[in-house]
Amino acid sequence: MSRLKKEDYNNSMRLESYDLATFAGQLYQLNHQKILDAVTTPEYLLAKKVLACGCGDSFCAAACAKQAFLQLAQVPMEGMPAIELSRHYSGQDLDDTLLFSISSRGKTSRVVEATQRVKKLGKNTTAVAIVNFPESPLVDAADELLLIQMPKFECGPYTEHAPCQRSYFSTMFTMMLLAVRMGEVRGHYCARQAEAYRQGMIDYAASFTRELVDQNDDRMWQLAQTWVNFHHYEVVACGPEYPNAWFGAAKFVEAYGDLATYENTENWPATGPYAKDPQSIGTVVILDRENEAFDLSVEVIGQMVALGRPTIVITDADAGAFPAGAEVFEIPSTPYRWAKPLMQYSPLGNLLGYISKMRGSSFYRYGDHEPFVRETMARMGGDPISNEPLLIVP
Repeated sequence: MSRLKKEDYNNSMRLESYDLATFAGQLYQLNHQKILDAVTTPEYLLAKKVLACGCGDSFCAAACAKQAFLQLAQVPMEGMPAIELSRHYSGQDLDDTLLFSISSRGKTSRVVEATQRVKKLGKNTTAVAIVNFPESPLVDAADELLLIQMPKFECGPYTEHAPCQRSYFSTMFTMMLLAVRMGEVRGHYCARQAEAYRQGMIDYAASFTRELVDQNDDRMWQLAQTWVNFHHYEVVACGPEYPNAWFGAAKFVEAYGDLATYENTENWPATGPYAKDPQSIGTVVILDRENEAFDLSVEVIGQMVALGRPTIVITDADAGAFPAGAEVFEIPSTPYRWAKPLMQYSPLGNLLGYISKMRGSSFYRYGDHEPFVRETMARMGGDPISNEPLLIVP
């Protein structure tokens, strides 16, 4: 392993981690006016709560924007899986809802279903479809269209479709910009402050400079040469960082097919210590220095290290705050705590991209030598999340 050359394992997933620093500004330039215009002033003012739904990465990105809506717009907000809203959320609690329905292609059955349900059962509702394509069942079901244009990904010859950090960032960034706009329209701050928030988000992403990512990349390359031998992984977080734990765990699966769990920091001591072979469980903790459970989280990290778990900590806190033995990746911070989820996951792209290529895997197991996905889809009769019948639950 020591003779491996890093450049032989370059890949599109690690390149996405580099791209995010400039991606934010490009995304803003392409879409800021559409985001400003997506919801009318009366629609913002009449809303008593904000709901957002999607599948997979989409609902996690929406959930990461919860603090932005709570702090800036001062309105209750929940980001949830579409199935929760379409089948389980109380049909008597949908009045005066501003709904953001998220689906890149606009064809995800449960997202369409959730949108139709809110429109049918709720009074004074507004549904906004956030999509990348202008025509779809979701667009037809919604009141408003927010068509997000993605900047081109300059990745040279490494064009393989990677587990999507860019699209995840795009959705989260869009939702946070909508929160900024809603707070401005509702009179909680002036236009100048709103612009400062927007620029602060762009500056936060830009602070992940190439020099910083190079340092992280070198360390992740070294760790990958050990972590490539693991087949069990766990991502741990709590509070505003928790949706990023779900996202991080999903990326392990998508990158090379190994399962990963995600856990709340508070609950980890009740389950984590009992897992067999802790020395072979790659563990990632995402932790904001302002997290109300910071001290508890440091204690839990100490337990992980004492058990022999290989532990990565991604944080904007000083590395000296953590127990010896943890691999601490210090990332930049921002004065806007609600914006921190935008970049907390990005170092994982470097690690997982390398492991995938060291194993000879294709992302999502799409490659010609890994026909698993195509064969499985064929047995299921096609894409199962886009071909389901719709049901409106009263």
